[in-house]
Amino acid sequence: MFNDDTLKKKQLLDEQLMAAMAAMPAEAVPPPPPPATNWSGISLKHSYGPDDIKDMDFQDIGIPGNYPFTRGNYPFHYQVEPMLMNQGYGFATTEETRQRRQFLQDLGSRSQGGLVTAVMTLDLPTQRGLDPDHPAAAGKVGECGCSFSTLDDFSEYFDGLDITKLFTALLAIDNALPINALFAAYILDRRKENLADMWNLPCNLFHHQQFWDAAGYPPKTALKMSTELIKWHIDNMPLACPGAFDGYNLGESGAPPAMEVAFALAHTIAAVEECQKVGLDPNIVVAKYLGHPHVTQNFFEEVAKLRATRRLWAKTFAQRFGCTSPDALRHKIVIAQTAGTELTAQEIHNNIIRTTIMAMAGMMADLEGMWVVSYDEAISIPTEEAVKVCVRTYQILQEETDLPHVTDPLGGSYYVEWLTNQMEQEIVKIMNQMDELGGYLKCWESGWIRGQIEAEAAKRFTKIQTGESVKVGVNKYRVEEIAPPAEIYRRPIEIEQKAIERVKKYKENRDHEKVKAALENVKLAAIKVDKEWPSSGGVLMPALVEAARAGATAGEMSKVMQENLGYGYFSG
Repeated sequence: MFNDDTLKKKQLLDEQLMAAMAAMPAEAVPPPPPPATNWSGISLKHSYGPDDIKDMDFQDIGIPGNYPFTRGNYPFHYQVEPMLMNQGYGFATTEETRQRRQFLQDLGSRSQGGLVTAVMTLDLPTQRGLDPDHPAAAGKVGECGCSFSTLDDFSEYFDGLDITKLFTALLAIDNALPINALFAAYILDRRKENLADMWNLPCNLFHHQQFWDAAGYPPKTALKMSTELIKWHIDNMPLACPGAFDGYNLGESGAPPAMEVAFALAHTIAAVEECQKVGLDPNIVVAKYLGHPHVTQNFFEEVAKLRATRRLWAKTFAQRFGCTSPDALRHKIVIAQTAGTELTAQEIHNNIIRTTIMAMAGMMADLEGMWVVSYDEAISIPTEEAVKVCVRTYQILQEETDLPHVTDPLGGSYYVEWLTNQMEQEIVKIMNQMDELGGYLKCWESGWIRGQIEAEAAKRFTKIQTGESVKVGVNKYRVEEIAPPAEIYRRPIEIEQKAIERVKKYKENRDHEKVKAALENVKLAAIKVDKEWPSSGGVLMPALVEAARAGATAGEMSKVMQENLGYGYFSG
């Protein structure tokens, strides 16, 4: 990276500095700074120079827009294409949810190619595959998002909207296949439109089961379902992006940055290998993945992590899978999400500063898009005021600062390039450890992944409790006074009963024999997926779409799947 003459000059300067300090009176010599270690466990020095990256190959840095894309996917980026705003939202009622979408649009929120983002959070029962009339859904309908179970629910939200201009993401978690089947049925039967014209992010996040308490399906089954969702979208909805490289939920659960990437990349590798079993081309599959990383206040660590992720992605899929398509080798980080766990319920307006720092890290790492969480994240579903601040954060950074003028402005920094290398090495180290333990799937099934994340989460919590990690206004500089009440969102209590009545009415007004036959086909397809994989790959999603067209609810489809594919929420 540097010639011997440059390195000798740097060494001479270091020696001169040390000699000058040695000649100073002892009392005048400042004490050495305490050792610093970032969250990923990498020890840091007080300064960096050319000798720290002397062995680095320039090809690993490259130029923006060139393999291995360390410095970004495009030679010109924010100069011509502002960062995409991918704000999520979801309320107990479809009316409120539509109002929020319109509010964001009126503020100037924008997504890919001028599309309007519809990243919709669905309520907790929907995420678990429960209709609102299921006993296990009691008390949770409308909690954290909309209740979506029927074609009528889709009509209530999407009717009147140009869905070809929406970048739709329905955050359905375990219920992803039935919900996307209902979406397809809505497009085909109620809108009479072409699936191939729709932009969709199907929220393929089955791997959350590694580290969450709730798990709808066994790990091997979750990988099969992920493959079913990807294959169906490639075959029927080519504009969709059914692959999620999700680090956000890992980070929120407690994984440090390097661990977050290692676990997410290991999952993606396993998912792509599963897709190969059913005959899918990695060039096509990998190109369908969008990044959803966690971005914390560890500014330089996050910049280095995101640069290292792009580089590792390109190398991994080129070398391990033989991918040659630029679309596959460019890791598109479209929905980086600022860390909700960094925000506090105390002095919530301090969170505006925190989210701005995280958004700046995203821009410095040259991400395609972000979801900046609202300053009231710790206490409520975001209010309009908080969401407005989020949108203005993007706009001020893009239009009132000089941040967008230069692509990858930190490229070539001794510290950033050194730290990018170290992050890459730490990520690979964790992945190698997983291989030694038997591979990704075994680490998932044994609970090792969850154990690692829980241990890190406990460490972080302890550091905040003891004050070793500072939270301004919480464990340091805290003013002991009663905080003024903050405006928060509360779901209307009557929503649950209305949702129950709506789904019961929907079930009454349909051809019951047709629904029964369609659900029987779902059962047969699920059994085939379970018993005849991978030759049965691709049979489940078409059966679900036909069941949705026949009038089946999301909960009914999920019940059949869980009864025939593994454990779920329908026991008893």
